[in-house]
Amino acid sequence: QETIKRNKSRAKRVVIAGTAINLCLGVLYAWSVFAKELQDSLGFTATETALPYSVAIILFAFFMVPAGVMLDRFGPRLLLILSGVLIGIGFAIAGMTLTVTGFVIGFGIIVGAAMGFGYAAPTPTATKWYKPHLRGTITGIVVSGYGLAAVYVSPLSNYLLKNFGVTNAFYYLGIFFTVLIVGLSFVMKSPPEDWVPVGDE
Repeated sequence: QETIKRNKSRAKRVVIAGTAINLCLGVLYAWSVFAKELQDSLGFTATETALPYSVAIILFAFFMVPAGVMLDRFGPRLLLILSGVLIGIGFAIAGMTLTVTGFVIGFGIIVGAAMGFGYAAPTPTATKWYKPHLRGTITGIVVSGYGLAAVYVSPLSNYLLKNFGVTNAFYYLGIFFTVLIVGLSFVMKSPPEDWVPVGDE
């Protein structure tokens, strides 16, 4: 009985960490807030602010494939550390340059790639801890974190922009997401080989 409880606790921690990581990866929702500020305060056009977002979406999708291969080979931790570090670097470049090129490189390419690496890891990892009849539920829980990110990312971005300015808002968000994703990566791990999946029949 004690072993069952401990196993459930371990599996639950992975699900919570995976959901929290997806909450961080919803950083894409921040761009609409930044785009408006860039247009209002710095004179960027709608086309210029749309470009980094478009590139990020493409890179996000593109990097899901190599990330899936890397997940099978190296496990989730490496992918998530890579994702967290890249998000920090991408936001730093965007904040330092405040140019269309800088936004495309920082947010579009680097953060887009970071999202692809990060998003590929939590859901498959979390489902491995559970029996097949629960894996759909676990998938739904973990993936919901990405959608729920919209609830806090936009207000947080607005707050940072109004109180600290565009450059610092990029820096602070980058640091915030890097620390969280890298920290949570140490909870996200595949079950041991002798693991008995959790789930009552």
